[in-house]
Amino acid sequence: MRKSLCTLLTIGCLAFTGSALAASNDYREPVSSTVSVSFSDSSSTFRPGPTNAVLLEAARDASLVTINGRTSTTRPSKRDERLALARAVSARDYLVAQGVSPLKIMINYVSAADFVADNGTPEGRYLNQRVDIQMIYVPMY
Repeated sequence: MRKSLCTLLTIGCLAFTGSALAASNDYREPVSSTVSVSFSDSSSTFRPGPTNAVLLEAARDASLVTINGRTSTTRPSKRDERLALARAVSARDYLVAQGVSPLKIMINYVSAADFVADNGTPEGRYLNQRVDIQMIYVPMY
């Protein structure tokens, strides 16, 4: 059994690194999709807009879902770390209520990092106060 598992892992790694096996179309590569949802100042209430809600319906079929909670602060603090975690947990709770298995969901959170916009404007801070939900789909063979 162990040898078979090692063989499968080796073949899987070759398929995902762009080797000749992957080029022969014997294997399909995983597909990833990311949805970002922003939060109001100090809020941890997850409210995806209608477009994002439709996109997140596909999370039920994902093999793995990672949720990254973020804040717009420029210095990390315990308060902001708790807020980033609360945002990620709120998104997870939403997805579980929509039928996504909690066993597929991983959470990551950090404050004062991973900015996607300029924090010098209200619009930029709003975009940085977010969760990024990455859905990874692994094809079945």
